[in-house]
Amino acid sequence: MYYYSWSKFGREAEYMVALYLKAVGWDVWLSPASRGPADIVATCNDHKWFIQVKASLGIPRLKGFEVKRLKELSEKSNGLPVVSTFQPFPAGFSNDKYSILFYELDSWRLIDPVEFLECGDLGALRFEARTRECDI
Repeated sequence: MYYYSWSKFGREAEYMVALYLKAVGWDVWLSPASRGPADIVATCNDHKWFIQVKASLGIPRLKGFEVKRLKELSEKSNGLPVVSTFQPFPAGFSNDKYSILFYELDSWRLIDPVEFLECGDLGALRFEARTRECDI
Protein backbone atom coordinates (compact mmCIF):
# COMPACT_ATOMS: atom_id res chain seq x y z
CA MET A 1 0.00 0.00 0.00
CA TYR A 2 1.34 3.42 -1.00
CA TYR A 3 0.99 6.21 1.56
CA TYR A 4 0.74 9.74 0.16
CA SER A 5 1.51 12.35 2.82
CA TRP A 6 0.35 15.96 3.09
CA SER A 7 3.98 17.10 3.14
CA LYS A 8 4.61 15.30 -0.16
CA PHE A 9 1.46 16.93 -1.60
CA GLY A 10 2.78 20.31 -0.45
CA ARG A 11 6.23 19.78 -1.95
CA GLU A 12 4.72 18.66 -5.26
CA ALA A 13 2.56 21.81 -5.22
CA GLU A 14 5.76 23.86 -4.84
CA TYR A 15 7.19 22.12 -7.90
CA MET A 16 4.02 22.82 -9.88
CA VAL A 17 4.08 26.52 -8.95
CA ALA A 18 7.80 26.73 -9.79
CA LEU A 19 7.28 24.99 -13.15
CA TYR A 20 4.42 27.34 -14.01
CA LEU A 21 6.50 30.42 -13.19
CA LYS A 22 9.45 29.06 -15.16
CA ALA A 23 7.17 28.30 -18.13
CA VAL A 24 5.91 31.90 -18.26
CA GLY A 25 9.42 33.36 -18.08
CA TRP A 26 10.44 33.81 -14.45
CA ASP A 27 13.76 32.65 -12.97
CA VAL A 28 12.97 30.34 -10.05
CA TRP A 29 14.80 28.93 -7.03
CA LEU A 30 13.28 26.39 -4.64
CA SER A 31 14.08 26.43 -0.93
CA PRO A 32 15.94 23.28 0.10
CA ALA A 33 13.54 21.00 2.00
CA SER A 34 11.01 23.87 2.29
CA ARG A 35 12.60 25.05 5.51
CA GLY A 36 12.97 28.79 4.83
CA PRO A 37 10.36 31.54 5.07
CA ALA A 38 9.83 31.34 1.31
CA ASP A 39 9.31 28.07 -0.54
CA ILE A 40 10.20 29.76 -3.83
CA VAL A 41 12.20 32.83 -4.81
CA ALA A 42 11.23 34.06 -8.28
CA THR A 43 12.73 36.96 -10.21
CA CYS A 44 11.67 38.71 -13.39
CA ASN A 45 13.01 41.99 -14.73
CA ASP A 46 13.43 44.09 -11.59
CA HIS A 47 10.85 42.13 -9.58
CA LYS A 48 11.66 39.66 -6.84
CA TRP A 49 8.92 37.54 -5.26
CA PHE A 50 9.29 35.52 -2.08
CA ILE A 51 6.57 32.91 -2.34
CA GLN A 52 4.99 30.75 0.34
CA VAL A 53 3.00 27.96 -1.35
CA LYS A 54 -0.13 26.66 0.34
CA ALA A 55 -1.61 23.44 -1.02
CA SER A 56 -5.01 22.45 0.24
CA LEU A 57 -8.17 20.59 -0.66
CA GLY A 58 -10.13 23.27 1.23
CA ILE A 59 -9.25 26.62 2.75
CA PRO A 60 -5.46 27.01 2.97
CA ARG A 61 -3.99 27.78 6.38
CA LEU A 62 -1.29 30.37 6.84
CA LYS A 63 0.30 30.55 10.29
CA GLY A 64 1.22 33.85 11.95
CA PHE A 65 4.92 33.03 12.26
CA GLU A 66 5.02 32.17 8.52
CA VAL A 67 3.56 35.58 7.67
CA LYS A 68 6.04 37.34 9.95
CA ARG A 69 9.08 35.50 8.58
CA LEU A 70 8.00 36.00 4.95
CA LYS A 71 7.46 39.74 5.50
CA GLU A 72 10.82 40.12 7.25
CA LEU A 73 12.66 38.30 4.46
CA SER A 74 10.91 40.35 1.78
CA GLU A 75 11.64 43.67 3.47
CA LYS A 76 15.28 42.76 4.10
CA SER A 77 15.77 41.57 0.50
CA ASN A 78 13.69 44.29 -1.20
CA GLY A 79 11.11 41.89 -2.60
CA LEU A 80 7.39 41.23 -2.58
CA PRO A 81 5.90 38.71 -0.12
CA VAL A 82 3.54 36.44 -2.07
CA VAL A 83 1.26 33.57 -1.11
CA SER A 84 0.46 31.07 -3.84
CA THR A 85 -2.46 28.69 -3.43
CA PHE A 86 -2.71 25.29 -5.09
CA GLN A 87 -6.30 24.08 -4.83
CA PRO A 88 -8.84 21.86 -6.63
CA PHE A 89 -11.10 24.44 -8.28
CA PRO A 90 -11.03 26.21 -11.66
CA ALA A 91 -9.49 29.69 -11.39
CA GLY A 92 -6.20 31.37 -12.25
CA PHE A 93 -3.86 29.01 -14.05
CA SER A 94 -5.47 25.58 -13.99
CA ASN A 95 -4.66 22.09 -15.17
CA ASP A 96 -7.34 19.41 -15.14
CA LYS A 97 -7.38 19.09 -11.36
CA TYR A 98 -5.75 22.06 -9.61
CA SER A 99 -5.51 25.84 -9.85
CA ILE A 100 -2.61 28.13 -9.00
CA LEU A 101 -3.30 31.64 -7.74
CA PHE A 102 -0.95 34.33 -6.42
CA TYR A 103 -1.75 36.93 -3.74
CA GLU A 104 0.25 39.88 -2.49
CA LEU A 105 0.58 39.12 1.21
CA ASP A 106 -0.03 42.61 2.63
CA SER A 107 -3.22 43.40 0.72
CA TRP A 108 -4.38 39.91 -0.33
CA ARG A 109 -4.74 41.38 -3.80
CA LEU A 110 -4.75 38.78 -6.58
CA ILE A 111 -1.66 39.20 -8.77
CA ASP A 112 -0.77 37.69 -12.13
CA PRO A 113 2.88 36.77 -12.76
CA VAL A 114 2.39 37.12 -16.54
CA GLU A 115 1.45 40.79 -16.14
CA PHE A 116 4.86 41.51 -14.62
CA LEU A 117 6.60 40.07 -17.68
CA GLU A 118 4.87 42.15 -20.33
CA CYS A 119 6.48 45.53 -19.77
CA GLY A 120 8.62 45.24 -16.67
CA ASP A 121 7.57 47.95 -14.21
CA LEU A 122 5.02 49.32 -16.66
CA GLY A 123 3.26 45.95 -16.80
CA ALA A 124 3.05 45.86 -13.01
CA LEU A 125 1.66 49.40 -12.94
CA ARG A 126 -0.95 48.54 -15.56
CA PHE A 127 -1.99 45.47 -13.58
CA GLU A 128 -2.19 47.52 -10.39
CA ALA A 129 -4.34 50.17 -12.08
CA ARG A 130 -6.64 47.50 -13.55
CA THR A 131 -7.12 45.78 -10.18
CA ARG A 132 -7.88 49.11 -8.53
CA GLU A 133 -10.56 49.73 -11.17
CA CYS A 134 -12.09 46.34 -10.39
CA ASP A 135 -12.14 47.10 -6.65
CA ILE A 136 -14.35 50.19 -7.11
